[in-house]
Amino acid sequence: MEVRQTNSAQKRLSILGEDEIEALYSRPRFTPEERRLYFSLSQPEKELLQELRSVKSRAYFVLQLGYFKARHLFFVFDFHQVEADLQYVLEQHFDPRPIADRSAVDKHTRLKQQHLILELFHYRSCDAQERRQLEAKAGQAAMVCGQPIYVFRELMHYLEEQRIVAPGYSFIQDTVGAALTHEQNRVVTIVRHHLKPADQEALKELLEDSPGLYEITQLKREPKDFSAREIKHELHRGEQIQPLYRLGQRLLPALNISNESIKYYASLVGYYSVYKLKRLNRWMVYVSLLCFIYHRYQRLHDNLINSLLYNVRGYVDEAKAAAKERGYAYRIESDQNLQKAGQVLKLFTDDRIAEDTPFQEVRALAFALLERRKLALIADHITTNARFDETVFQWDHVDTLALQFKRHLRPILRGVDLAASLPHDPLMEAVHFLKAAFGKGSSLGQQASDTFPIRFIPDTTKRYLYAPDPAGPKHLLVDRYEFLVYRLLRNGLEAGDLFCRDSVRFRSFEDDLLDDQQWQHKQQLIADTGLVLLKQPIQDHLAKLEQRLEDRLASVRDIFLGGLGELDRVLYLIQDVLAISLIIILMSQRGRITGEICP
Repeated sequence: MEVRQTNSAQKRLSILGEDEIEALYSRPRFTPEERRLYFSLSQPEKELLQELRSVKSRAYFVLQLGYFKARHLFFVFDFHQVEADLQYVLEQHFDPRPIADRSAVDKHTRLKQQHLILELFHYRSCDAQERRQLEAKAGQAAMVCGQPIYVFRELMHYLEEQRIVAPGYSFIQDTVGAALTHEQNRVVTIVRHHLKPADQEALKELLEDSPGLYEITQLKREPKDFSAREIKHELHRGEQIQPLYRLGQRLLPALNISNESIKYYASLVGYYSVYKLKRLNRWMVYVSLLCFIYHRYQRLHDNLINSLLYNVRGYVDEAKAAAKERGYAYRIESDQNLQKAGQVLKLFTDDRIAEDTPFQEVRALAFALLERRKLALIADHITTNARFDETVFQWDHVDTLALQFKRHLRPILRGVDLAASLPHDPLMEAVHFLKAAFGKGSSLGQQASDTFPIRFIPDTTKRYLYAPDPAGPKHLLVDRYEFLVYRLLRNGLEAGDLFCRDSVRFRSFEDDLLDDQQWQHKQQLIADTGLVLLKQPIQDHLAKLEQRLEDRLASVRDIFLGGLGELDRVLYLIQDVLAISLIIILMSQRGRITGEICP
């Protein structure tokens, strides 16, 4: 969080850069096209203009009006500062002769014009009451995210929604700074009450100088790739910080801060060096360290799951490519063998072979042309009209990858706790079975075949997971079984059917929803958002959208009736019509689903 020294010897947050401040708060510099847009007058604006007396007052009013349309702010200026804009306004709306008196209009006239403009656009100035509401809004935003730019944007959005003229940048700075300071004090008070001495010592150890690097510096490192070595290091980091992560799980909900705030406080640990962290308020450092550990542990699980997805995808693609190549080779060999089989058949019509030649000699000639095994395969192919199964080749290649996927994927399966959206998911039954077997240190081949959960195996896949056994029934191919679990885990994670609660990216959607107890205060929660749309009855909103749609349709009809010109405007209006129609459909559906919120 950066601060800068001001002339008043106060420290204010440096929220925006100089260019951003200029873009938001400076008087606009119009291009010729923008002058035509902003200095054009509607009929109500022309009627207001007639209430003013002198040309000087009227010109100043048009200038103020144009600048307000562009920025929704008011500016104090002299005519010589806006010479180009003044000349355009005089040429368009008044006698183009120059105004003799170029002095600034008096304050009373300027404020009176501003009052007329506010009434015209249904805006209001940011007076004492509005500033108190703005401070309250800043406090709410600071609880959602401790990042200054986020609070600033929320305040600017609130001002726009409420149609309030934004106060000066320095006031916004002070408001944001006060809200963030209050939020930090609130969080520190809770942490001091809940953090035990042993927990404090554990957090302090992160900033201690261990051999080579500070422990916190080592934890900041992300894996370079998805190699087994990097994943091993990542799993080791998870084991190191798991106790502190469990502490964060217990303590952070008591702070009543959002995931965005957790992410922001965690980013401070990455931003500051260990030296600077030791010089900050130790309680805020504890908060930042807890958030860092909490977020790092979840990101760690993202890295592990991404590694699983990456490697499984690679193995599947490799198996498909190998099967395709083997299929090409099989087809070429089959064609060659089929030609030789034709030569074998010609032995029965070869007049050079005596009729009393023993069959053994004829068979020897046949096997000389095509070996016995290949001849039998060709015969089966002809008699059954069978086609080769490329999936068989894929699973054959998976057998050759067993050592690789066991080395890369088993540690991840053991180190990540996954869950399913459906209760009693059969795939999770297989996952728990594998984790239990790996935990015992026994190989899957030592497990009895009838103990393996098989409900998750698709019927079309079962034929590839079993091999015939001369001594009895078919036996399960355990390496293929294990790989099928990894492959289905990948599919489930990418589809969102499986999730990891200790994760950022792969969390369950339900984990981010409000619980039933919080939802009992839904009216207050909706009010706190400051979004007028959520408070508006859905019938009123749909009626406005319908009217807007009708207006757009009428505009398109008028354009077509008037000719085929203004093509760009037609395309824009058609796009807008389609968008509004879609919104109406979606809002209608929302009304059916959440009628309790928007009756």
